[in-house]
Amino acid sequence: MNTFKRKALISAVLAGIGAAGTAEAVYLSPNNTGQVLIYPYYTVQSAAGNNWNTYISVVNTTSRAKAVKVRFLEGKTSAEVLDFNLFLSPNDVWTGAIIPADATATSPGRLVTADVSCTNPPIPATGVDFRNFLFTGGDALPGAGLDRTREGYVEILEMGVLTGTWAAAVTHTAAGTPANCAVVNVAPSSLTPLTIENPQGAMAGTGTLINVNSGLDATYQAQALEGWRNDTFFTDSGFVTPSLASAVPAISLVINSGLIDPATGASTLATAYRTDFGLAAVSGVASGARAVASVFMHTAVLNEYVLDTATQSLTDWVITQPLKRLFVSNTTAAQPYSNILTSSGACETIGFSFFNREERGATASGSDFSPLPPGATANSICWESSVVSIKNGAAHMPANTTSSVLGSVNVTNVTVTTGFQNGWGALTFTGTGATTLGMGPTAAGTSGGVSLGTNFAGAIPAPFAGVVTFFGLPATGFMVRTFKNGNLTCGTATCQGNYGGLFTHGFRTVITP
Repeated sequence: MNTFKRKALISAVLAGIGAAGTAEAVYLSPNNTGQVLIYPYYTVQSAAGNNWNTYISVVNTTSRAKAVKVRFLEGKTSAEVLDFNLFLSPNDVWTGAIIPADATATSPGRLVTADVSCTNPPIPATGVDFRNFLFTGGDALPGAGLDRTREGYVEILEMGVLTGTWAAAVTHTAAGTPANCAVVNVAPSSLTPLTIENPQGAMAGTGTLINVNSGLDATYQAQALEGWRNDTFFTDSGFVTPSLASAVPAISLVINSGLIDPATGASTLATAYRTDFGLAAVSGVASGARAVASVFMHTAVLNEYVLDTATQSLTDWVITQPLKRLFVSNTTAAQPYSNILTSSGACETIGFSFFNREERGATASGSDFSPLPPGATANSICWESSVVSIKNGAAHMPANTTSSVLGSVNVTNVTVTTGFQNGWGALTFTGTGATTLGMGPTAAGTSGGVSLGTNFAGAIPAPFAGVVTFFGLPATGFMVRTFKNGNLTCGTATCQGNYGGLFTHGFRTVITP
């Protein structure tokens, strides 16, 4: 479904259920702009002896100044490792890079920037190291060192549109620098309702994974959530709020398209669900968190892989589960999750089926997933930002303790069999919470809990109402692959023939009824 049709579908479903212009609903923006940006992965890990760096950008595509929260979360349990407030000038672009703090494998990640946009606190010229204060001794995991900050993901959330003196202070002058950053480096109590307005959205962003010494580069578009909040939520730097759970109202809009029409066999069916998750928490999970989670709910992750011997090709899949930390602790696992956090992680069972380019298929068995964390269930992913590394056992493959491409230690290894050096795979979530229980709103009539849907199978959309269930787990991410062609002749010189590429995942989504 193209972008025009998706935008038309969003407008049509809201109009069809009488919601257009009267109520918001959080949704994944087909325009790749929004109030919230999610960058599925950052890394400074080492692969083949060379470190990755990660560059991120955020673009304010509006003519209004914005206050946004920038938050970095490590990959095992999504513990916050750094946050600060960023103040974007109209039409501004802010950029930063995550690099290793030093040459050792145990050092933290470090944020550096040459950007002049105002931040609170100001970022030193030498950068600022990631921190482990929020996970030291508090999440049942045996490792609480700074090395856990070396990979994870990023959230950027709009807190509101600035007006008055704050807007004037952060707006860039003709010289290309903010008028007076000192104005916004004060306590948030200086803000009044007249100085900040509701989030306007229309932010965009990109991420770049680059390994200079290996000659590799892979880029992605940050995922954008629109309709996340209809009012302001400003906090000082150092606060863990606002978060993705701060969605107001706790309503989501999810479009499930590409379903098979039983009459024609064509993938033309599309249903849009506008689901009110009510006001009350369920199993300790706030309604806003469940609303945002619903837009990422999928039963399977789909993508390609390449492991060609001739080009020493390698493939990793990044699978990040935003909001998992809000559902899982060391004592509880709320639906759709099945397992609590232990010293092995919060492990969710998966299946992995793969096909080569000639349609031959196979399913990975338990022995194909290695090495398992101590005590973990076979065929599982255990971290909130996991890397599934697809391997064929060839001599050029690195040790199984890290992923092939990205050097991730949050790794699940999948070994494909002979005759399957390239093709595609489907990773399926198989836990009870994902397959049988799912996640839905509270019961109808208890402060919400109703899905209003529109089925676009026919010429005239047919609205319906009821309680639906989203199956699978909230997941996002991408595949990254590499090709190594050795040293090549480039004119009169010799150059390195290494290449990398990145492709976002496809998904299967099941929502009933």
